[in-house]
Amino acid sequence: MKYKVKDIDSESQRSVRAPDNNLEEKLERTVRWSSVLIGALGVSLIALAIYTTVLVLTDYKNPKPCLSEACVNTASRVLEALNKDVDPCHDFYEFACGGWIKKNPVPEWATSWDQLAKLREQLVVDLREVLEAADDEGLPQSVIKAKSLYRTCIDTDKLEAQGIKPIQELLEKLGLPPTPPVNVSANFTWEDVAGRGRRMLGLNVLLSIQVAEDVRNTSRNRVVIEQVPPGFSERYLLRPEQFSHEIEQYHLYIKSVISIADPDTDAEKFADDIVDFSKSLAKIMTPVEVRRGGTHLFHEVSVRQFVKGSAGGPAQWDQHDWDRYLELVFANTSVGLQQDSDRVIVMDLPYLQKLAVLLNETEPVIVERFVWWSVFSTVAPMTLSSFRTLGFEFSRAVFGLQQRTPRWKSCASNVNANFGVALSYLYVKKHFDQDSRQKAIEMIEDVREAFSSSVQRLRWMDAATRARTLRKLAAIRTFVGFPSWLLTHRQLDQHYQHAEVVEGSLFGTYLKLTWGAVKKSLESLREKPDRNRWVATATTVNAFYSATLNSVTFPAGILQPPFYGNGIEAINYGSIGAIMGHEVTHGFDDQGRRYDEEGNLKQWWSADTLEHYHGKVQCIIDQYNKYHMAQLPNYTINGLNTQGENIADNGGVRAALDAYRLHAARAPAASAASAAPAADALPGLPHYSPTQLFHLGFAQIWCGNSTVGALKSKIVEGVHSPNKVRVIGTLSNSEEFAEAWKCPVGSPMNPEHKCVLW
Repeated sequence: MKYKVKDIDSESQRSVRAPDNNLEEKLERTVRWSSVLIGALGVSLIALAIYTTVLVLTDYKNPKPCLSEACVNTASRVLEALNKDVDPCHDFYEFACGGWIKKNPVPEWATSWDQLAKLREQLVVDLREVLEAADDEGLPQSVIKAKSLYRTCIDTDKLEAQGIKPIQELLEKLGLPPTPPVNVSANFTWEDVAGRGRRMLGLNVLLSIQVAEDVRNTSRNRVVIEQVPPGFSERYLLRPEQFSHEIEQYHLYIKSVISIADPDTDAEKFADDIVDFSKSLAKIMTPVEVRRGGTHLFHEVSVRQFVKGSAGGPAQWDQHDWDRYLELVFANTSVGLQQDSDRVIVMDLPYLQKLAVLLNETEPVIVERFVWWSVFSTVAPMTLSSFRTLGFEFSRAVFGLQQRTPRWKSCASNVNANFGVALSYLYVKKHFDQDSRQKAIEMIEDVREAFSSSVQRLRWMDAATRARTLRKLAAIRTFVGFPSWLLTHRQLDQHYQHAEVVEGSLFGTYLKLTWGAVKKSLESLREKPDRNRWVATATTVNAFYSATLNSVTFPAGILQPPFYGNGIEAINYGSIGAIMGHEVTHGFDDQGRRYDEEGNLKQWWSADTLEHYHGKVQCIIDQYNKYHMAQLPNYTINGLNTQGENIADNGGVRAALDAYRLHAARAPAASAASAAPAADALPGLPHYSPTQLFHLGFAQIWCGNSTVGALKSKIVEGVHSPNKVRVIGTLSNSEEFAEAWKCPVGSPMNPEHKCVLW
């Protein structure tokens, strides 16, 4: 419930990471601390042969055009997106999306633009409408709180009137000086300030601490400690020559902010110190390639062992008061850590050991400056407009942003971040067709059954591992639309009973909301994890898989065209069906496959099967390593870091196409019962078979444009491949695609060697 200033003109001021607009902003797949379970369908191999035959017949019979309003709209959208001058066997992305790309440049107020971004834009408009509606009569108290926060956020005059006084008062509470430190403060220790900052602001500085499920036993919670980025992309910091422009802009941003905060401070020297220390932190971080690897170790120790450095740390470990840090983090909560009975999971022990050395070797005033900057830069956008202007100028220089985000838009997004469930109450009542929920569930079950059939046909998997895979697949829980309790006022208000809004004081509200959320999270240490919890609100345009909960979630926000409700099932299964398959496949990608059906981190694969699996994954890594984007010819896709998403894309499309075949096999019986023939063609597109429409449905959900700066960030840091690569990489591995579009062997979209895992 932490208040985050999400408008783009301030969002990038602490990191050059552009928002990843692809599916699952779900944690870089190192480790998942989310959750949930469900039962599944069995599979019939006889049915598989029947529905395959049915689809072949369906593809080449006289197509029956669908003339409903939804189909007409879909046909228009598909036609407008095409570029028929391009050979689909040469570049299917350009064929499917060339028209869309030409007609949809990146708006001046964005850094990337695609179908997800368009839906998110419409969602914010819808949220503004309900937030600004005058009638509050009969609304749940939680909704009224949300509307109060929106009004408070919009009132920038009060922010200007208060100036930076609220920040100075906060700094004092944390034990920091009101202005940038010139000499180290008399009583400064990083443990005191970082501990208080974590409790009061939810701010992880120097290291990250949270309460989350124990990945090796998800029936309990544990304190988890790991590394945290230095506030700016560690990838950029580690390559100062290659990313000199981005680092220079970050340096300029720091210097400009400090010049406003205190004109008497040597802003140039201050910025030098922050950038140099940030580089030092980046150098000791465990690389993401190592963190996602199977050799990355979790260290579980008692609190006493952690404090004493019993894991064999450097001599400098004992010169830091780790016990004091933990004590301050949990201060004013109901939790008192027990030295011997409470356990701590350390995710990045080498980083912490190197951190102990680095902090000892660094001048104390530089450490204090870094912590001071971490706090100040977090809250500055909630005060003077000049700070927000500097954030925008940074985003313009690094990401190519051309226009500031309107205040109403950033406020609506922030209210959604804090009161998303309350806004979901208004959103689903006005914008979500609840009848469509059952159809979505049916599609998920088709995908599950199709994936199950595929697993049963795998030759590289032994019988025991196959049985466990099917058991995990059957255990995946599905969450669609919104939680049933959402429309009950009492339960909704209970969800937000500790959320307090101070009307007219954005800064004060931020502190109260943050502390309430942090307190609730820390006190969950003594609670049993809720295995049935949703990992996203209905007002989310995204989809999710949680490894520790073994659940998939499809919020109401994404269940709309062009992803869903397209009027024709070939398009639906190619779009939202592929996304459903993507999320299910995440349970068996390079990270998800390490968790069992209960969400526990466990080795449940046989050694022989695992060897075959790694060989097939390496094929995908090598394939994607060769892709690059024309806008950045000197950059190639990182096949290792994107492997999880690439595996999910490939497996998801394959499962979705088989799921569509299951649907097609049922369709004749359904239409016979209703005496209405099933439509399987779109008006204006009579020559495209259902399978071809399926592929167009998949490709066109990824039509998009991006600024060079945002694309660079995605390639360097992202866990997703760029949209174009997601399409051509996936479909070029599909025999069904090559057959449907009659692509010659050896053509770009039908290479002789294909990478197939699931």
